[in-house]
Amino acid sequence: MQSFSFIGLGLSDENGITLEGLERARLADKIFAEFYTNTMPRLDLKRLESLIGKKIRVLTRSELEEQDGRQLLAATREGSVALLVPGDPMIATTHVSLRLSLAKVGIKAQIIHAASIMSAISGATGLQSYKFGKAVTVPRDEPLPRSVIDTISDNHGRGLHTLLLLDVNPGFAGQLTIGEALARIIMANPENQDLLTVGTARLGAPDEKVKAARMRIMVNEDFGEPPHSIVVVGRLHFMESEALSVFCGATDEDLREKP
Repeated sequence: MQSFSFIGLGLSDENGITLEGLERARLADKIFAEFYTNTMPRLDLKRLESLIGKKIRVLTRSELEEQDGRQLLAATREGSVALLVPGDPMIATTHVSLRLSLAKVGIKAQIIHAASIMSAISGATGLQSYKFGKAVTVPRDEPLPRSVIDTISDNHGRGLHTLLLLDVNPGFAGQLTIGEALARIIMANPENQDLLTVGTARLGAPDEKVKAARMRIMVNEDFGEPPHSIVVVGRLHFMESEALSVFCGATDEDLREKP
C-alpha cells in the first residue's frame, strides 16, 4: 500500500524518536534518512537501524533537493516509505517542498512530530515562547546578509526575542559556531555587542550548554561541539529575568536594561 511518513528524530540521538515514529518506521517497506538540515552528532546509524529493525538509506542534499526526491517518489509507488529527519519534520522548507511534490501525485503524507530547536529553546532558556519574533538563519557565506541584522533590530525594537539558526554544511566545515556568528554580527553592526544574548549547544544531550551574557562577552565563549544556536534577547518579563539568571548564568549587570 502506498504511503509516506515524515518522522522526526528529535534533538540529540536516536532516542529522540517518539514511540509513534518508531512504530511507523517499523511498518514501512523502505526507510530513508537525511542529516544535512541539522546535525545530530550523537546519533548512531547502526543503533537506529537496530532499533527499527531495518536498513536505512541515507540521502545526500543533492538527492533530496537537486533531484527533487525522485528516489523517494519512486519508492512510494512500490509501497510504504518513511523519511527520518533531524528535529521536527516540517521546520525545514526542504521537507515542505517534498510534501508538496507528494501531494501533487495524490499521496498524502503523514507527519510524526518530535522535538526541535523551535520548541526546545523556550524550555532551555526559560524565555516565553510567545515572545519570540521572526527567526533567521546566519549563513556561512560572506558577506553577512542584511536581513540578519534587520531581523534582530526589528524584533528587538518590538521587545521580542530573536532565534538565530546557524548554517549547517556537513560536507564542508560543519556548523557555524556561536562565536563565529556573533563576531560577524558585531562587525556588521557594532551596536549589537551590548545586546543580551543566550548561546545554546547540544540541547537535549546530557552535556547541553546554555549560557547568557552580553554579546561582546559571548563571542569568546567556547560552547564545544555543535549543534549551536543563539537567542538575542528582547524585553524581559520578571520571570524570564529570573530564569536567565538561574538557568543560564546571567549576571545582574547582564540583566540591567541598557539606556
